[in-house]
Amino acid sequence: MSHHVFLSNDLIVEVLSFLNVKSLMRFKSVSKLWNILISNPTFVKLHYQRSASNMHLALTSQRGFLAFSFITFPLNHVIENPSITIPINPYNPLEDINDCSLIIGSCNGLLCLRGFSFAIELEQQNTWFRIWNPATNTISRRLGYRTCILSRLKYTFGYDNSTETYKVVVLSPTEVHILNLRDNSWRTISSFPPFHHVALKPGCRVNEGVYLSGTVNWFTIQSNVLGYDYYIFQRNNITVDQFVIISLDLGTETYMHLSLPRGVDEVPCVEPTIAVLMDCLCFSHNLNGTHFVIWKMAEFRVEQSWTQFLKISFQNLQVYDDKYSSYDWRFFRLFPLCLVENGRTLVLTSSDLDHAIFYNLRDNRVRKTSDNKIIWVVAKNYVESLASIC
Repeated sequence: MSHHVFLSNDLIVEVLSFLNVKSLMRFKSVSKLWNILISNPTFVKLHYQRSASNMHLALTSQRGFLAFSFITFPLNHVIENPSITIPINPYNPLEDINDCSLIIGSCNGLLCLRGFSFAIELEQQNTWFRIWNPATNTISRRLGYRTCILSRLKYTFGYDNSTETYKVVVLSPTEVHILNLRDNSWRTISSFPPFHHVALKPGCRVNEGVYLSGTVNWFTIQSNVLGYDYYIFQRNNITVDQFVIISLDLGTETYMHLSLPRGVDEVPCVEPTIAVLMDCLCFSHNLNGTHFVIWKMAEFRVEQSWTQFLKISFQNLQVYDDKYSSYDWRFFRLFPLCLVENGRTLVLTSSDLDHAIFYNLRDNRVRKTSDNKIIWVVAKNYVESLASIC
């Protein structure tokens, strides 16, 4: 006598939501019902939420002049064995990815890649974007293709929750442009409130802007005049009161000012940074060349919720080295990539280092990556998902 076991759709969804993307892509072919369940947007969101603890790093390596490889790698593999060799040129059937040179952001399991070409004689550059899901091995066509004057631009990738639309925000010295990826259209919105500026320093990928909860956020300086190296050459004329975070709502396309923590009372020698750690906006800075300090905004957009989260000595981080014996550590630029293992491990990198630092907050243990072929300064957090740009 045969026994048939009946599983409700709700129970099937519950079980499937804990599987990895690779398995789910295979199980789509089990039946028409399973394909419908796995493709459902509600299931895609549920699966992403339950995958959030399985953090990956989206890494970039340079193979030659304007030739790059993109790698997504499980973060726990690196934490367990920092000396592990990360594949620099993994097999990737998506040859079109070769026309991109930089990962500008990660959102809901999608990576936004930027490609460009120069027209030097015209002092112009052609720019485009592709949206890549490494887990499902899919990539969009070129989006947002445009020609613009050569200048220092900052790019941020985010999601407008109100319209369920992915957007690219481009900040220039005078304007803010938004690319709506649903209809592949550009629009220009009003720039920052008067006299709020981001330090648009060439070649520096710090303070590109961070995405959080439907907003894009920048660390800015209030000043009548701001050049590329303003912070370096005019630091003695800057006060802490000029530091402001500008938060752009991607739905309403309006700005909000966020003051910095009141405990920040000195202007650091090197520009401070903002980041997102475990869904919290964080502000970090070098303190007198001896410590790295991170402040956390416990409740987003509530200035009273700033608290000092970490104060770590450079000694504990083991950044001091004989080859830096004459280095002025007040100018050492360090910034956090992510906080993982339920807040136990902080991943840090620096434009002054060729590796990443894994710092265990519980026992002050430090481990460093040994692979210097990765451009760690442009690394992004990434969580595998079933999301699609369509």
